[in-house]
Amino acid sequence: MYALKKSAIFMYFITGMLGCSSGPMTIAPEGLAPGNLATVRSWIDVYIPSDGRRYQIRPWRFRNERGAASGRAAAVIAPPDSLRFDYQGQFRRSGRVALVGDSALWAVPENDFRGLVSLAPLFWAGLGIPQPPSPGTAVQTLDRDDIRAWRYIVAGDTLSFVLRGNPASRLTGEIRRRGRTIGLVDTRLDPSTGLVTRAQIDLPIDVSRFEFTITEVETLETIDSDIWQNR
Repeated sequence: MYALKKSAIFMYFITGMLGCSSGPMTIAPEGLAPGNLATVRSWIDVYIPSDGRRYQIRPWRFRNERGAASGRAAAVIAPPDSLRFDYQGQFRRSGRVALVGDSALWAVPENDFRGLVSLAPLFWAGLGIPQPPSPGTAVQTLDRDDIRAWRYIVAGDTLSFVLRGNPASRLTGEIRRRGRTIGLVDTRLDPSTGLVTRAQIDLPIDVSRFEFTITEVETLETIDSDIWQNR
């Protein structure tokens, strides 16, 4: 179940927007109207892999008003909605987390990933794999020229996503609460493959930014079940 926690901030490196306004502006284009959940799923399905994948991330960079950090990471995707993410940073700092949809199975160290669940829809979109709204969710959609957009509300929070280009070369997403933007994602896609090349996740409230570049995407015929264990 998708849930946002007020105190949930990705303590070390996931979240944030550097220098972004938290005012009334939104990424959602004008013209959204009540739509069909099946339509949204048809737009998203093309980005959900049929086989497992491993993403090599080098580098990732994080910065906010208190400092900056960088390193490398890897993400293993088991479609449609399972993810293990491992990172290495400076001074031998490292961590790992396993997600199923928007829920964490475990996280080490826990504090580093406390906010990941709260921004999980944006993290998935940052990997170029936007997750569909839950069954029964009311959605608004727009399909015009080279823009496909959808918006829905969960637990009082408004989530918006926009695909731009034909074929799409950019995916943006936003989570708003009580009229304020609490998280944004801007993902660049390779139009010929649909795969992510780079992304940034921003948190206006914390004035911070996490950005990363995908250097390699490997298809996995099998995925060792041990990766879902906390080790």
